Amino acid sequence: MKKRGRFLKLLACGCIMLIVCALASSCGLFKYSDKDDEVALSTPIKVEYKMYQVIKGDIKREFTGMCTITSFGAVKYAFSVGGYPLQEMCVRSGQEVKRGTVLAIMNVDAAVQSSEEIQRQLDAGGLNSFREAALKAEKEYYDNIIKKKELKSEVPGTVRYINTKFTIGRDQNVEVTPGEIMVVVDPEDLSDSQGLMVVEAGEASKYTMGINSVVTVTTNASAGKSKQSFDATVIGSSSTVSWDTDTITYFLDLSNAPEDSIKVGDRLSVKYEEPNQAVGVLKIPISAVYSFEGRSFVYVLDAQGLRRECYVEVGVSDGSFIEIKSGLELGQQIVQY
Repeated sequence: MKKRGRFLKLLACGCIMLIVCALASSCGLFKYSDKDDEVALSTPIKVEYKMYQVIKGDIKREFTGMCTITSFGAVKYAFSVGGYPLQEMCVRSGQEVKRGTVLAIMNVDAAVQSSEEIQRQLDAGGLNSFREAALKAEKEYYDNIIKKKELKSEVPGTVRYINTKFTIGRDQNVEVTPGEIMVVVDPEDLSDSQGLMVVEAGEASKYTMGINSVVTVTTNASAGKSKQSFDATVIGSSSTVSWDTDTITYFLDLSNAPEDSIKVGDRLSVKYEEPNQAVGVLKIPISAVYSFEGRSFVYVLDAQGLRRECYVEVGVSDGSFIEIKSGLELGQQIVQY
């Protein structure tokens, strides 16, 4: 009887608790949702969205910025030999140099050892003609590297730039790739048509102006002179942004510059347009494209007006619009939440 009474009391307490919870829920004290992916909210939130249409047009990857001509008539030097470490950088920026001044030295000890070993084999004799010819060709290769161990200035002038990509933060035992050590010298005779241009970063850092890229430089209007534009070809770059000044350094062929149109210190406008632009393609705002597990998708409305995902294949972007290669049709409505 005691057990039965205790059971009835527990049952009664349970019923009372259920009644209290039901009343609390009906009064709005507890919020609930019948969807697992929803969070219970005490007040509704207004969902704002924008409607866009798939349009057809061009996507141009280009930037227009400012540049400063820091050197005009410069001659660019770079080691063409790779696979050997740098032994010493012999000059500093701003240093006056003479013709024949050593700018940098490669450590070619490995090439010297290889050349000496080959010479010992040749001196020992007993080689057939084919093997002897092969060894002589190999020795000539190493001897040529040894001759190129020093990078010498071919003109007297001023060192304007040293490629910091290699010389800063690099172990001297690390092998150099061809052209990685770069020095720019302003010759006393400014007859050469090369120059050094510092481009303000920002938009420029989004693009890759590689060797042989073409930029359009526009001069400023001055007393008695109007603006003039000419094409310049990139012949090298620093490859990195200077975080102190937010600039990128490019080496240009300025042979197309009108006579007496630019001088050191001029601030000019520069425009670059990447090749292989997307012309006449379907495009939508890039902000309306979402990503999941490496795939891109957009939201569309079906015939019932309900939102659904639609996977798309995207192409190039200019930062505002993105190319749609497949998945959508011209004029189709998309939704951005």
